[in-house]
Amino acid sequence: MKAYPLKKAKLVERIVEDCICSKRQGSVGEESLEIFAAVRSNCPALRQIFVPDEVWPGFQQWHRQLDTIAYHRSILLLAMERGHLGRVTSAVHRYLMTAGLPRPDVTQQYLQDLRERWMLYSDPIERHRKFRMFAGRLVELQFAEWLELQSWTLCGLEALREGPDIEAYASDGRTAAFEVKFIGTEDDDFAVILESLAGQSAGGPVSPYDAVNYLLFRAYEAAKQLQRSACDRIAVVVVEELTWFRFALQLNDGWIDWANPRFFSGHAWGGFLARQRIRYPDLPNDLQPTLRNLNAVWILKRSEGYQYHREFAVRLTRA
Repeated sequence: MKAYPLKKAKLVERIVEDCICSKRQGSVGEESLEIFAAVRSNCPALRQIFVPDEVWPGFQQWHRQLDTIAYHRSILLLAMERGHLGRVTSAVHRYLMTAGLPRPDVTQQYLQDLRERWMLYSDPIERHRKFRMFAGRLVELQFAEWLELQSWTLCGLEALREGPDIEAYASDGRTAAFEVKFIGTEDDDFAVILESLAGQSAGGPVSPYDAVNYLLFRAYEAAKQLQRSACDRIAVVVVEELTWFRFALQLNDGWIDWANPRFFSGHAWGGFLARQRIRYPDLPNDLQPTLRNLNAVWILKRSEGYQYHREFAVRLTRA
């Protein structure tokens, strides 16, 4: 099989800058779907990966009617309307495209996961779950792009081969493997939003202990996936801005003892932990030794316009 270079930075940057998806479309109103159709027809990342021909009819049909329950709309369409579509598509242009087509080594799983069809599910909660999966794949590629902006050089992506989400080396030559976990709006929070949109009294208990436990669990998941990596291991947790309030106090006040991590007793944590033991039977006892095998945990916030900010970088000593 022919080997394809991971990137040709200057060439890729020029192609992305020249693509219509990187251009602000001006005032976008009721004709946004028609404008998006024109952009899609001239953008290979949209036409070949995000919204291929087999997805396009359903995509159009969904957006020709108003979702009056959850008000779900394509993140690609919304990004175009808000003037930052290029920030959504650039990582796909950069890493997954060559000569206007998907690279031959892009895995079929990634091609399937990056199709924006989550809104086509009938149940709002199911749509929300599918959206998080779609967003998680996108976050992974956008984080790789962010790494390059921090002067790292990529040498491997799970989208193109088996292995960790990302492998890259720093300016000092040290190589690191990264696993990226995305925390968006959780189902219970989304259910409250649905109730509010329906004009119902909405609310419920918010446990700071459950929240910090969940963040710790996502770091554990990443650490488990990195166990076979021989280089430095960095678990990355990306939290969207809308959900950041769930974790800010605990992180700022140092609730997690990363050297000897443990779960707190939380409001609904016991039920969640019981469900996870299907995959991780010895999870509570395995938490500390697994996290100790990391070199670092990075916690990033994703803000409006797909901007990434590293809020915390916890250094750990691998056992």
